[in-house]
Amino acid sequence: MVPVARVCLLRALPLVIVVLVALKAAGYVGARPDTPRQLAERLLAGTGAPAPARGTAAGGPSLFTDVAQDAGIRFCHDNDARGEFRLPEEMGPGAAFVDIDGDGDLDIFVAGGGSIVGDGSPQRCRLYRNDGGRFTDITDASGAGVPGPAYGVACADFDDDGDVDIFVTRLGPDVLLRNDGPPSAPRFVDIAAEAGVADPGFGTSASFFDYDRDGRLDLYVARYLDWSAARETVCYTILGVRDYCNPMSYAAPSRDKLYRNLGDGTFQDVSLQAGITGETGNGLGVLASDFDDDGWIDLYVANDQTPGFLWHNRGDGTFENVAALAGCAYDDRGVAIAGMGVAGEDLDGDGDVDLLVTNIHHQTHLVLRNDNGFFDDASLGMGLGRWSIPATTFGVALFDQDNDGRLDAFFANGEVNVDNALPVGENPYAQPDHFARLVDGAFVDATDGSGVSFGDVGRAVACGDYDNDGDRDLLVTNNGGPVRLFRNNNDSGNAWLVVQTRTGPGGRNAIGARVTVTAAGTTRSTDIRPQQSYLSSGDPRAHFGLGRATTVDRIEVRWPDGSRTVRTGVRVNQLVVIEQGAEDPS
Repeated sequence: MVPVARVCLLRALPLVIVVLVALKAAGYVGARPDTPRQLAERLLAGTGAPAPARGTAAGGPSLFTDVAQDAGIRFCHDNDARGEFRLPEEMGPGAAFVDIDGDGDLDIFVAGGGSIVGDGSPQRCRLYRNDGGRFTDITDASGAGVPGPAYGVACADFDDDGDVDIFVTRLGPDVLLRNDGPPSAPRFVDIAAEAGVADPGFGTSASFFDYDRDGRLDLYVARYLDWSAARETVCYTILGVRDYCNPMSYAAPSRDKLYRNLGDGTFQDVSLQAGITGETGNGLGVLASDFDDDGWIDLYVANDQTPGFLWHNRGDGTFENVAALAGCAYDDRGVAIAGMGVAGEDLDGDGDVDLLVTNIHHQTHLVLRNDNGFFDDASLGMGLGRWSIPATTFGVALFDQDNDGRLDAFFANGEVNVDNALPVGENPYAQPDHFARLVDGAFVDATDGSGVSFGDVGRAVACGDYDNDGDRDLLVTNNGGPVRLFRNNNDSGNAWLVVQTRTGPGGRNAIGARVTVTAAGTTRSTDIRPQQSYLSSGDPRAHFGLGRATTVDRIEVRWPDGSRTVRTGVRVNQLVVIEQGAEDPS
């Protein structure tokens, strides 16, 4: 078998050669020891593989190990980059951790790529079943292999029949894969057209959430821009090197979509009546949460070089974009950043959801600190300006890597232009990823020794405990490159708790519930929110690192309808399943 890394490089070879030739001709970079022909020969010989992970911790193992190939995940994204520099080439792919067979462990879905305009072969999406930590490709048997180019992935049991379905955004009609098979043999059927969600635009991230509190999961879809091949133009760097165009050069921001779940297997497009069509933007990241704690789920949308949206849920079926008033449309300089991915957690311990929005190079990532529904830019005070400015980042995850009770962060980096401030490997768009720890209220770069930095063009990040060992792992996609599965090597001995919340007649994951845990005198909260980051869907279970705690004093679940369930005196290091309306088993 040809190694995945080598196959990815062979597919990317035409674009690599085109860019390197242009860079040399323009004098954009210093002379390389290889001509493009020599580079091609090395790639074909397998000696031009991506740069290996940066060094492990002195005297010890790295924090993460890429186990994708050993675990059976052999996928290389085809971005259809052939030297034509079409914008959709840059954006994918998305991916998901999703338990498609209900056996309690996380399977993997990856969005396919392939021909952008239909003049070549599409690349099918892939589905891998988790068989005790190793994965089996069940794409063909499951019917999940819909053709690309595909981008965002959102997973939820939208029809409440007891199994998880998969929504996929595409350049072209979106796809809704309804899970119709028995748990032992999941079988997916695309019902997007009959369900009313087969939008033909350029969809990116999507999120399931219950905006009207009727107990059914609705769907929000961010759209990037109104793209067509006819809109493409030729763009150059300031030194005359051919490159991808800035999205603003298309002057075609799009309108997002909101679909209301009617409960009969179909959705109603309520974008107009809900007020969503009143704004346009270059939407990339979506996060649903009750930001102002009024009991109704709101939406934040990260837009690329257009102001961010904060859709305030009025509770009457309509939304109002209050981003400018709430302080989250721009950064503190009044700049509409190149918002790409977004993650939300309580960064400052005050009980509400703060936002971390990733950004393009030359600008720091954006931390929006939430204070009762109003936000302030805390990016520089939280240390991001010290190390994030050279990176272009898409996917992002906030999670507790070592279960010490403090959040850490992973950033998937990959350029969109050849003026790469952090070059690595032979691909001019490749950058090393970042891992950071939150120390004394600031993010500190802890990438060295982490084992996460390869010579890739990072895009989606999904976070979840695929091996059910009590710590969170990372699923990372790369544009024109391999999928990486970073197994968490945590050996801290710290305690942990995983909470799974279930609701509705099918016992689906209670997306939108807020889980609050008190242990050892510390209280922490998180939402059940599998969709965040960029183009990705993650673990629908709440994970808490508990440090040296020996007992969980209290678990409180605030359900999407506002009711509450409390459990007390729970032991650590276990998965706790809480069903809405069920009596306390203790």
